[in-house]
Amino acid sequence: MEVALKPCCPSLGIRTCQGLWEGLNSLSANPDGVTEKARLAWLLALMSPVFAELMSGSSPPLEFFNPLVFVGLLGMYGAGVLLVRETAISWGKGWATIIILGAAYGIIEEGLAVKSFFDPAWMDLDDLGDYGRMFDTNWVWAVWLTIFHSAVSICLPILALGVLAPGYSRQRLLTDEQLRIVLLVFLADIVMFAVLFSVEYVPPLLQYVLAAVVVVLLIRFAKKVPADLVSARHAQPMWTPRRFMVLGFLFLMGSFLIASGLLTRSVHPIMTIMVIVGISATTLLFLQHRLGRELNRVHKAYFAGGILLVWVFFGVINEFNGMIGMSAVAVVAVLFVLDMVRWSSGRAGLTFLRRWRPRAT
Repeated sequence: MEVALKPCCPSLGIRTCQGLWEGLNSLSANPDGVTEKARLAWLLALMSPVFAELMSGSSPPLEFFNPLVFVGLLGMYGAGVLLVRETAISWGKGWATIIILGAAYGIIEEGLAVKSFFDPAWMDLDDLGDYGRMFDTNWVWAVWLTIFHSAVSICLPILALGVLAPGYSRQRLLTDEQLRIVLLVFLADIVMFAVLFSVEYVPPLLQYVLAAVVVVLLIRFAKKVPADLVSARHAQPMWTPRRFMVLGFLFLMGSFLIASGLLTRSVHPIMTIMVIVGISATTLLFLQHRLGRELNRVHKAYFAGGILLVWVFFGVINEFNGMIGMSAVAVVAVLFVLDMVRWSSGRAGLTFLRRWRPRAT
């Protein structure tokens, strides 16, 4: 999802992100202030919109930290990632279920809420409003955004949380009552965005209903897939951590460039879609056969860091293209990656994680 871009103070992103992290760290120093699980739940909820909206440049700092925008994004992304993680753990499932539920989330956001799957004049489409459009649906955009949200909005925050607090990887963070509240917040947020984005464009009823049906089918499928469907096939990692960082970087950068038109538009859209899906499937296979089930925390950190470094690259580019403030966000992303890598190997963070101390379970 994209929102209108506005000039912003270059240092706003760093100052505000530091404030968010300091708040979380202060909660750690005051164990009576909030439970550890609640702190981790808030961290997970914040990472999703930060990774997918702020760092990507979809919502630059001044836009992102506008109170109304921030609440709206947190209600969608934050509630969405919490719902996916808690549901997968409740079902006793693994990464296959998380990936599938992440795809369902992508369709809910882009298909049902903001309706970019169908709107030929959506602000970010460029030529994808024509290229690959069939049956009133922007197919290349729809496939790419579904994969993007599954990977960046859902899987990446859950992976990062597992690196930062591995003792809680298989534990629920919310009670049943809290989860119901999060679900209500998510549904209310989706309805709000659906109404707001229906002012200028109303999607065709058939396609809209079919998108909702696909969401239901994906959720049912996610509940049935084996928990170990995409689990690691080896006991320990088969690659060095740096190779996983390269893998993460190439995954997001490659699929982004292909979706943005790296392949000539003379190629049939189905070929473009196949390449995007192929990049994602190949990345998943490498993780399955190279990551390992044990002693992989550092490797996971490097893989997540590789994905985030793509936003560092585009942050600098966007700054030169007039998106003021994105270079500051790029610095924040670099610092977070450095801290996460250090933390995964047992060293204290240098910036945001310097006082981060997850307590024992």
